[in-house]
Amino acid sequence: MEAKSRTVHPLVSLDYRVRVPAMFMVGLVLVSYFWDYPRSFWLWTAIAFTGLAWPQLAHLAARLSPDTKAAELRNLLFDSFIIGCWTAAMSFSPLPGMTMVTAIVAACLSIGGVRFAIFAAGAVCAGVVFVGSFTGFQVDTDVSLPTTILSVLGTFSFTSIFGYHSHVQTRRVLQAKKELAAQNKRIQDQYTVIERALQSALEANESAREASRAKSIFLANMSHELRTPLNAILGYSEMLSEDAAESGHTDLVPDLKKIQTAGRHLLGLINGVLDLSKIEAGKMRLYLETFDVAQLVGDAVVAAGPIVQKNGNRFDVRCPPDIGSIREDATKVRQVLLNLLSNAAKFTENGVVTLDVRREVGVAGNWVFLTVRDTGIGMTPEQTGRLFQAFEQADAGTMKKYGGTGLGLAITQKLCKLMGGDIAVESAPGKGTAFTVRLPGEIENFDGDATSVRISTLTGVRIPNAPASAEPLLLVIDGDPAVRDLMERVCAKEGFRVVTSGGADGLRLARDERPDLITLEVQLPDRDGWELLQALRSDKALARTPVIVVTIVDDRERGLSLGATEYLVKPIDHDRLLSVLARHRVGARVA
Repeated sequence: MEAKSRTVHPLVSLDYRVRVPAMFMVGLVLVSYFWDYPRSFWLWTAIAFTGLAWPQLAHLAARLSPDTKAAELRNLLFDSFIIGCWTAAMSFSPLPGMTMVTAIVAACLSIGGVRFAIFAAGAVCAGVVFVGSFTGFQVDTDVSLPTTILSVLGTFSFTSIFGYHSHVQTRRVLQAKKELAAQNKRIQDQYTVIERALQSALEANESAREASRAKSIFLANMSHELRTPLNAILGYSEMLSEDAAESGHTDLVPDLKKIQTAGRHLLGLINGVLDLSKIEAGKMRLYLETFDVAQLVGDAVVAAGPIVQKNGNRFDVRCPPDIGSIREDATKVRQVLLNLLSNAAKFTENGVVTLDVRREVGVAGNWVFLTVRDTGIGMTPEQTGRLFQAFEQADAGTMKKYGGTGLGLAITQKLCKLMGGDIAVESAPGKGTAFTVRLPGEIENFDGDATSVRISTLTGVRIPNAPASAEPLLLVIDGDPAVRDLMERVCAKEGFRVVTSGGADGLRLARDERPDLITLEVQLPDRDGWELLQALRSDKALARTPVIVVTIVDDRERGLSLGATEYLVKPIDHDRLLSVLARHRVGARVA
């Protein structure tokens, strides 16, 4: 019962408050009218039912009904039927009949409108016909004075009740309008605040862009302005150091060496800041070449040897001579190694610095691992957590004692990811630190000399110029290097030749390579992926090539409407991806 009362329509309570006094007044009018009539059990029972029992029964019936509003409307129609019955029973006496009929029709009109009022009038007529058929439709216009008075009071009462409830409802409407107006004002105020905040954000964004452009221009200019005098300082200090040693002024050599060291340190800082700025701006380029890993490691060991041994450290190198080749940017791989070796040497005294190089080929792919391990001061988990943040070091004490800007490891991590790899660190206080660099170990097929330079940007183009074969060619267009690398490794195992693009030259690659299948991420850093999809579909040579959208954007309808063959939302189960590729692979070969 309680659960049902919570869903009772407000009309039920409103009509109950009106019906109780109204029917009681009708009962009084009926008692006055039939007072002088012969006492009849059924007559007085009907009067008692009308004036006292019916309002309670109607309320209970409405509350227990599944549809309380519909039940209350039926109650009103029954009210009308009762009034019609009593109108005929009172021999159509004008004043009492008018009072009751007017009241019930007005109530139905106010609640249900004109159509419902017509139904109520029909119910009144039904009541009149029902009782009139027993009374012979007898008409008697004479009424007693008490009945007349009660009828007048009834009219006044009904008018007062309707007027009062109309007043209450009007007040509620006005209050609701006030609250709505206040809420609308608050929304307008919030909208104004949001507009101002948006405008401020747009202005701040434009300012940030201007600042970024200004920074790029500043760094480009300062790169030349700072490198020019530094070259002179380093050149002259080296020349003077040699001259001083030859002329016997050996007391000057240490000071000249300090100038060289300071100059190289300053040059390293400048290079670090510029490298970091280029990487963050997406302007760092990779110069890809195939090189022997053992030879590059040997070069790095020769360069880093004096630095490692400076603090009395032993330098152990473990690199198999037959470890093979990889295709990467050799300069940046060498830079990563030197950063890690110099970092290990700086924090280790009279210890061991180990460089371990290995290749692992397995389910996870073909990878080359470069591990630099030291027996130095080590780090806590909190310190390693912020190790790869720019301009951060382990703590203030470390910076004060060992120096540095905290750029080396931040740049090293970014370079590793730029080359399709990653870097991990393991450390414990007092036990040393181990940095492990992971780089793709598979060599991409290419035409021409193995040392020829191929350029790719941060948003990445790795172009395997493979000769024609029975393997279908898959073009992967995605701005995330990690995704491209994963797609390349996974799909290659399934018999695909894979070409990848960061997005900017995706259309050109598609036209040049004529792939059998294309996967496309529409959220690209340097081009609108939707426009690229339209361009692929508009090209006559590529119109029949299946384009599978693999994206983080959940807008399947738009993708299919623009011509996508399939639309997959990341993250995607590998089995599902391979199933889709296999299905269209067959179609691609047939086409």
